[in-house]
Amino acid sequence: MRVLWIDQDTALVNTLKLGLPPEMDFLHLNELTQANIEEIDWGSIHLILMELRGPQGCHVELLPLVRSKKNDLPVLILTDQANKDDCILALNSGVNGLLEKPATAQQIHEKISSMMKLDGELPLNHERKAVFSSGKWVDLTSTEYRILESLKSARRRLTRAELQASVWPDSNISENNLDTHLTNLKKKIPELNQYLNVKRGLGYFLTFRKS
Repeated sequence: MRVLWIDQDTALVNTLKLGLPPEMDFLHLNELTQANIEEIDWGSIHLILMELRGPQGCHVELLPLVRSKKNDLPVLILTDQANKDDCILALNSGVNGLLEKPATAQQIHEKISSMMKLDGELPLNHERKAVFSSGKWVDLTSTEYRILESLKSARRRLTRAELQASVWPDSNISENNLDTHLTNLKKKIPELNQYLNVKRGLGYFLTFRKS
């Protein structure tokens, strides 16, 4: 999981990183500017963690430009500068969460995990063939990944035949094969026991219940 961390307090960032899970990879910038927004590889970024303001102004005001690069990117504010007006601006700009400094590494991890689960709807990492579940990246087999990817992208109920054709387009497989992979997926991803709706004769529908 690659996090873009924007804060000019380098010492604080380095200290907090020591308490965060090793699967979190960080790109640290002192501030967010129009220039470096154009330089960042947004396809590799899964979340932004940032201070409200930098030397040149309010970072939140640049979020529309960030959204034009990657629209569904979760944003967490970590700040000691927030007031009521700032909070309203942040929420109106699509910020997903806000923590006040001083915050512990555990508080940051819990907040990020909650945001990724509720707002990201089981985010996928295509290069790694992994899913973000229960606060960590879980590696999947290629077949398991294709099944989950097919269910997520469909946004509707898929019949068994449709799901099998999506995962195995050039092969005929037994019904037990699909069932075995789904059972393994539920073991690896506990959320699927709630999210995956299966109805005999109708098929499979992945629905995310937000709370």
